[in-house]
Amino acid sequence: MLTGSYRKRLDADLNRWVGEGLVSLESATTIRRSLTQEGGFRLPALLGLFGGLLIAASVSAFVAANWEEMPRLLKLGLILLGLAGSFAVAARLESRGSTGGADAAATCGTLIFAAGVALVGQMYHLPTDWPGGALLIAVGALIAAFLLRSNGALVIALIAICAWAGGRWDESNGQIGYGFWLAFLPALWLAWNRRNRLVHHIAVLAALLWFVTLPGQTIFMHFDYGLLAYGLALSVLFVVLGAFALDRGGPELLTACLPWGLISLVLILNLELGRILDMHQARPGTAMSLNYFAYALAVPALTGLALLGRERRFVWPLALALLLSLMVPVVFWSGGVVALAGKIAIATLVLVIAIALVLAGAGGGVRRLTIAGSALFAIAVLILLWQTIGTLLDQSLFFLAAGAILIGLASGARRLLAKFAKPMEASP
Repeated sequence: MLTGSYRKRLDADLNRWVGEGLVSLESATTIRRSLTQEGGFRLPALLGLFGGLLIAASVSAFVAANWEEMPRLLKLGLILLGLAGSFAVAARLESRGSTGGADAAATCGTLIFAAGVALVGQMYHLPTDWPGGALLIAVGALIAAFLLRSNGALVIALIAICAWAGGRWDESNGQIGYGFWLAFLPALWLAWNRRNRLVHHIAVLAALLWFVTLPGQTIFMHFDYGLLAYGLALSVLFVVLGAFALDRGGPELLTACLPWGLISLVLILNLELGRILDMHQARPGTAMSLNYFAYALAVPALTGLALLGRERRFVWPLALALLLSLMVPVVFWSGGVVALAGKIAIATLVLVIAIALVLAGAGGGVRRLTIAGSALFAIAVLILLWQTIGTLLDQSLFFLAAGAILIGLASGARRLLAKFAKPMEASP
C-alpha cells in the first residue's frame, strides 16, 4: 500500500522479523533482491541518459554554429542521420537486454526529432503554427515510446500533447478542447503499465491540466468564487483516485493522483479560509455549472472510497476530511460567510480537515497525508493569527475552545485508535 517510504520501512521490518524468527534470512534476502530488480536505482541507465543528452546537445550546438553555411539537403541529412543512429542504437541495446541504455538512446532520438521539426519549419519557412508542430512531435514521440518502450519518449509525448492542447485553448479563447483526449488516451494507455514514476506524474498532470482549462479564459481573467469550489471538488476527486489505488492495490499510475490532489486541496482550503476572514472578499458565492459537474464526479467517488475501502483506519478519516472539504463551498453558497458564525464554521472545518488528514496518514502509514494535514493545520493557524475572527477576544475564545477539544480528543485517542485497530473481516 505504501510507496515513498515503503522500501526503508520494509527493510527495517525484515530485520525485525528475521530477529524474531518469523522470516528466514534466505527469504529476507530474496525479498530484497526482488525489490532491487523491480525498481532499484539504475545508475548505469541514468548516466547513459545524461551522456546521450550531452551528446545531443553537442551535436545541436555544432549544427547551430554552422547552420547558415550548410545546404538544405545536408541539414536534412544530418537530422535523419541523427534519428537513424539514435534509434538503431536503442534497438541494439534493447536486443541485448540493456533497457536503460535503450531508453536513453530513444529519448535522445526523440529530442533530435523534436528539434528537426522546428528546424525543417525554419528552413522551408512554413506557416507559424507551433501547436501543430507540438502535435507532430507528440505523434512521433508516441511511436517511439510504443515501438521502443521508451519512458523518456513517452514523457516528451505527454509534454508535447499538453503544449498542443494549451496552444489550441489559447487560440480559441478558452473553448473546451475535446481533441486533447484523442492524443492523450494513447499516451495514457502506454503509461498505464509503465513502472516509471516520472511517467505517472506527468500523465496525471496532463489530465489535471485539461480539467483546469475547462472554466475557460473568462473566469481565469476575472476571478470568480466558483473557480475555487470547482478546484476543491477536482482536488477531492484526485485524492480519492490516489487513495483508492493505494488501499486496493490499484494501478501505480493512479497513486500519482494523491500528492497532486493533496497539494491543490491544501492550497485551496487555505485560500477559502483567507477569503472568508477578509471583510472585502467574504461574500456569498454562486454555483456555476462546472461546480455541479465536478461534484457529480467527486461525491460518487468519495462514497465508493468510504464503502469499498479495505483499511478503515486509513479510509474513514480520509473520507471524513474530503467530505468536510466539499462542505466548505456550501457555507459560502448559503450566505453564511458574511456572519461571524460562518467564519467560525469555515475555520473549524479547515482545522478538523487537517486533523482528519493526519489521522488518515497515521492510520494508513501514508506520510504524504500526514505532511499535508500538518501543513494545512500550520498554515491555517497562521492565517487565523493574521486575520482575526471577529474581535481579538473572539479569536482568543476560538483558539481556547479548539485547544480544549483537541486535548479532550487526545485523552480518548487510545480507545479511538484501539477501535480502528480491530482487524477487518476477510474480503471476499
